[in-house]
Amino acid sequence: MNAHEVKKIMVKDTLLYLPARIIEGVIGLVTITLYTRFFAPDVYGYYGLITTTINISSFLLIGWLIQSVYRYVNSFDNGNKRVLFYSTSFTLWLCTNALVVIAGLAGIILTGHAREAYLTDLLILSVVMFVTFNTNQVLTTMLAAIRRTKLYLALSIFSVSMKLLLTVFLVHTFRTNSYTPASAIISNIVVDAVVSAIIVLRTKIYRYFTFKFFSKRVFRKFMAYSLPLVGVNITMSILNLSDRYVITPILGTEQMGIYHANYTISSTVFNLILVAVMRGVYPSILKNWRQNNKAQTEYFLSQAVRYYLLVSMPALTGLSILSSAVSKLFLDEAYFEQGFVIIWVAVGMFLYGLAEYSNKAWELTSNTKPLFYNTVISAVLNVGLNIIFVRTYGYRAAAVNTALAYLIYLILSLTRSRKILKISFNPLSVARIILSCVIMGLVVWSEIRFMQISVITLALAVITGCVAYFACLVLTGELKAEMNYLINWVKSMKKQ
Repeated sequence: MNAHEVKKIMVKDTLLYLPARIIEGVIGLVTITLYTRFFAPDVYGYYGLITTTINISSFLLIGWLIQSVYRYVNSFDNGNKRVLFYSTSFTLWLCTNALVVIAGLAGIILTGHAREAYLTDLLILSVVMFVTFNTNQVLTTMLAAIRRTKLYLALSIFSVSMKLLLTVFLVHTFRTNSYTPASAIISNIVVDAVVSAIIVLRTKIYRYFTFKFFSKRVFRKFMAYSLPLVGVNITMSILNLSDRYVITPILGTEQMGIYHANYTISSTVFNLILVAVMRGVYPSILKNWRQNNKAQTEYFLSQAVRYYLLVSMPALTGLSILSSAVSKLFLDEAYFEQGFVIIWVAVGMFLYGLAEYSNKAWELTSNTKPLFYNTVISAVLNVGLNIIFVRTYGYRAAAVNTALAYLIYLILSLTRSRKILKISFNPLSVARIILSCVIMGLVVWSEIRFMQISVITLALAVITGCVAYFACLVLTGELKAEMNYLINWVKSMKKQ
């Protein structure tokens, strides 16, 4: 497969992922909107702590398996190898979850929470949610890696939609919103379990599950790749999520709830962008690397960064201009804080996304030690700054510290990864994207200046901004290649 064909596949996959991710993003914003109206800030703060803890726990305890599955699933592509791969992965997944469940239940008993029924219920639900969440993560990652793109995207949209609908149903049916976020947790458990079952049945991977075939070779391969990532996962968790654990004891769960709600808006948007682009381009990058084609790998990695900039820079611009309006419209009045957190977290997430692309150099070579050093430095900086400034300046300091920590992380990643793979930034391409963002920003700013903020005016501003941005990209010639691919693809579809 030549470079032209590979790039065509990259463009096609990215164009498939992006619309689906946009839909997910919209549903995600609606979810935040309703959750902040269902739950008081302190209750939402508890929910934020629970989901944060589950994310950290899953990242630490099962993240190595998720990363290994994504990295090696396509390397075991015949019958016998598949049995060894999936059986080993399944056994490792089962053992990890069994240990977590035992440890979690033992911890609940030993800490004596049985005297507080609702708290005990939350902790038990959290343990169950950990299992269903990481199961869903393993299977959806596998689905993306084997390029079952349509099923992956359909289930992603189904997941976020059903979690929202089920939460609404439970809240209104059982009136559980007064003191506990149990309804939201139960929704996550049920939907993640259903999605996992659908993936297993549709892909028929259960055919390869057996305890008779645990491969030490596969296990050693996983360990050689992922064991250094355990340290990375720990420090990355501290870097990404430690601010919640600093804010809560210093400022309380109510302030934590406000911070978490505004943080989630930016993180939702940028995580979707990062995943959408990475899912679309990474298989092509990995394929070229396996073929020992370093030059092509560098080229496609650079293209991936370009795609990320094409989507993330207008998102950053739009969120910055509309931050106050977004906070006011999507969050309950109790959570409104002028959009400060949204802006700074958006900046941080943008920088984090760039760093993740440069880190692919270390992942491809299976040399993850530099990642560990980079995350340690950035995480220590983030925690230290939060401890110093949150008490004085409140949760807003945590948002600024997030951006600063990710900036350091990006600088370290870029400077060190260039020894392995060089990411090329085309100055003309970057200039075109920046120019298009400036024009888009002026259009959006001009609109909202003279309009009363509402859902309709916000939607209108977003649509006109997107049109202006796209028009500028086309007129400057930045999307020439992609437009040609799209036109040819439409023509081929008509012929069929």
